Amino acid sequence: MKNLLAVVLIFSMVVCCTKDNEAGSANSTSESSMITKSDRLQIPTIENPDSPAVFEINPQDISAGRARSIFTKDGLTLFYFDQNSNRGNIRIDGRNYLLTGYDFNENNYKLSGNEVKIEASNGDFNDQTGDCMEGTFPDVKVTLKDKTLILSNVQLKDCPDY
Repeated sequence: MKNLLAVVLIFSMVVCCTKDNEAGSANSTSESSMITKSDRLQIPTIENPDSPAVFEINPQDISAGRARSIFTKDGLTLFYFDQNSNRGNIRIDGRNYLLTGYDFNENNYKLSGNEVKIEASNGDFNDQTGDCMEGTFPDVKVTLKDKTLILSNVQLKDCPDY
């Protein structure tokens, strides 16, 4: 009888331990599934990494000259302003936009016209050579109506008329 009691006791312990392990395994599986699901939710998906710009600035055939500020990128003139005539131009998506406002303050330029605003901030200027000063703007913000385009590393050549 003692042997039978011992066998029943051992059998019941084995059955209980097996159920605990299965319950633990089930919990582990569901927890790891939950982690995987939540990880998938936290990883952003990029559907189109090469999304097109909101608009395109078309280069112009304008060079530096007295009383003219030209803004270039990769050697191409993006926009300019002539201080003598108080006029400048930027061409966006094939259309010319007249620039009539010009403000230079320390290392910042603001140009504006009908429907367009340009802000070039925190310019890094070289020593003046000749009649012109040159600098680079890390970021230039061009706003057309309600759309904004940020240009990086835009060069400026500003040749005052004095």
